[in-house]
Amino acid sequence: RSQDMEEYYLRDSKSIININTLNFRSKIDFSGVCEHSFSQNSGGKKPSSTYCMYVCRVFKLIRLSELTSEYQTVADYVIRDGLLSKSIVSISRIQNLELWEIYCRKKKQLMKIKSVQDIPERRLFHGTDTKNVDSICKYNFDLRKPKTNGRTFGNGIYFAIHASFAEKYSTNSTHDGNTKSIFLARVMIGKFKPGQQDLLKPDDENAFDSCVNDPNHPTIFIIFDPNQIYPEYLIEYQ
Repeated sequence: RSQDMEEYYLRDSKSIININTLNFRSKIDFSGVCEHSFSQNSGGKKPSSTYCMYVCRVFKLIRLSELTSEYQTVADYVIRDGLLSKSIVSISRIQNLELWEIYCRKKKQLMKIKSVQDIPERRLFHGTDTKNVDSICKYNFDLRKPKTNGRTFGNGIYFAIHASFAEKYSTNSTHDGNTKSIFLARVMIGKFKPGQQDLLKPDDENAFDSCVNDPNHPTIFIIFDPNQIYPEYLIEYQ
């Protein structure tokens, strides 16, 4: 929980918490997110709006060592589940406390509104122009950005279960000319329905949380509220 994580940070601002969720082993490195300020480190995936506002970097990319279990788990997911046949150059964990806190707050809100114990989540892929990477890491995905690849299933943010599909939209490469980027995001898909062209939200009654290309075998998910998304990993590949 966001409150638990913040209290843990206040007790020990230089610690690391290991967490196991959605079949992933990951960790929150409190000391790795924030700049030194007043001779202290601070941070985590969830910020305190009163304390971290002035001392934290907006986000930090933690490049994972290929020798770690976290790297191997993510790489395996990208290749086996994501069907990406490209060569992985690097995997970086995105640590953005503010976005993580917003995501957790949104999940808690939906659980309360729907009177349920949990909201279904998935880890999904999103390919984008390299010039958008920094903005996504800082501010999350933006519904206001113009869509250049169609709105077949709604005017939302598109995610795919397969990296091999999402990477088609990684149009620009980085400075070396060969490396491209793709996001692996944690997404609250909730209850979904078939998408329709130019939808602005799943439904007027708010009974649904997302749209899909095929309700029986969904491979594309469309999210209309960025607060249902947390950009978790940045994968660079060739």
